[in-house]
Amino acid sequence: MSVKRLQGAGRSIVLFGWLGLLVVTMVVMAALERQRLFSELQTEAAILHRLASQRADQHDAHLTSLSALAVAGEAERQDLFLDVAATIQRFYPRIVAVDLVPLDRPVRYVTTRPGLPDALAETIVASAEASEGELVLRSAPEANDRYLVVKRSPNTDAARFGLALTVDADRLLETDADFWTRSSVARSLSLPNGTVLFDTGPGDVEMQFSKALGSISQPLILNAGIAPRLTDLLPPGRVLAVVAAMTLLYLLAVLGLRQRVRTRRAEREARLSADDARLAHASRVNALGEMASGMAHELTQPLTAILSQAQAGRHLARRGDVDGSETSFGRVVEQAKRAAAILDRLRDWTRPQSERIEEVPINEAIGNVEALLRREVEKEGVKLTTNLSTTRDVVLRLDRIALEQIVFNLARNAVDAATDSSERRVRITSDLMETGIVVEIADSGPGVPENIRDRLFEPFVTGKPDGTGLGLALCQRLTDRMGGDLTLVEKRGETVFRLWLPGATAEKREAAE
Repeated sequence: MSVKRLQGAGRSIVLFGWLGLLVVTMVVMAALERQRLFSELQTEAAILHRLASQRADQHDAHLTSLSALAVAGEAERQDLFLDVAATIQRFYPRIVAVDLVPLDRPVRYVTTRPGLPDALAETIVASAEASEGELVLRSAPEANDRYLVVKRSPNTDAARFGLALTVDADRLLETDADFWTRSSVARSLSLPNGTVLFDTGPGDVEMQFSKALGSISQPLILNAGIAPRLTDLLPPGRVLAVVAAMTLLYLLAVLGLRQRVRTRRAEREARLSADDARLAHASRVNALGEMASGMAHELTQPLTAILSQAQAGRHLARRGDVDGSETSFGRVVEQAKRAAAILDRLRDWTRPQSERIEEVPINEAIGNVEALLRREVEKEGVKLTTNLSTTRDVVLRLDRIALEQIVFNLARNAVDAATDSSERRVRITSDLMETGIVVEIADSGPGVPENIRDRLFEPFVTGKPDGTGLGLALCQRLTDRMGGDLTLVEKRGETVFRLWLPGATAEKREAAE
């Protein structure tokens, strides 16, 4: 996955995390706000109930005062009654009218109204006559939101008047609390018989508060309820404040988490760097071990050749064969140079190096290997054959020492494997292909053990009892540096190592033909 895609995925996770937290915050906020609103309803309704009860009790006092004036005053003193009634209305606006109606002659009433309808006068007289000392509550005929409080005066069986206050139920529940201005809040005031005097708010609200007023004479029923709306549960101002605070805390948490992740990553990278340093040190130590083992392994052949040619030269010199001894000593020099080149190659085992590029005839390089192996092949009784006819004039630009080292190691391993077979046969072939040269070294040995086949080109992996496991690893490394490919191809009856090298051109192919 690319860095940009990872960054995009990280931003998506942060965004979805913020949205999820926002949803949870809104749900919790709405639940808490709902609970708070119900609690506030109970508190505000209790306050309103207490206030309305006190106001209702005041009506008793007003009726008592007005009744005393009505009984004590003569008909000529009606002005005093009206003055007191007007004063009461001025200080208590919820009392919209005061009516005094004689029980025997209702037409001679005293009222603060412009006029008293006959039906209302008869209602007041009937209510006073029905009273046994208690106040009588009646709904006002002229308006649904008003009710009458009727008292007989004097409050005895010899009562002469019916005294009534007309009360505005809306003003009885009047309050400055903003809670009752909510469109989701409902409240109502009812007479004891269930007649609704005052009702505001949604009609489908379930009343969570219902209680009669504390006034003994006016036990009106106060009901209140709330059906919270979305704007009630999630007030815009509060939502903005909560979202801003939540977003800030979320960003701080994300930044803190990222910083913690960076710190842990830095600590982990520091540990990995320390581990890499230790591994690099161990690798260098192992490389030195490989180099030492490689030196012993790879220098055996040229040193053996030098010893053999030196002995032959000394023998020829004793016989006086100058030309033969000169040839032998020339081969000693050649093998000494070869050993020096191998030392240079092994010295650079563990670090990149520039290739020693030169024009190398492929058949000549394979012929040199064949000559080096001739004495060992004869000693082991192995039959070594070559088929190089198609590549006789092909010249490659590559490292001669590396090429000969690869072919020599593969051929020597093939000779060692062939000694364990009845046929004791090794074959080296080369072929010119469209993309390069293919060199195959085949033997009649028992093949590569199954348990090491996948790790055959790794250092220190070998199927020989006394092998070092460095030869094939070195061949693989040298092949890779030349841009080639080295593979194991197991066929029926023989084991084949195939070396492919790039660089064969059309001109070289024509020359070969």
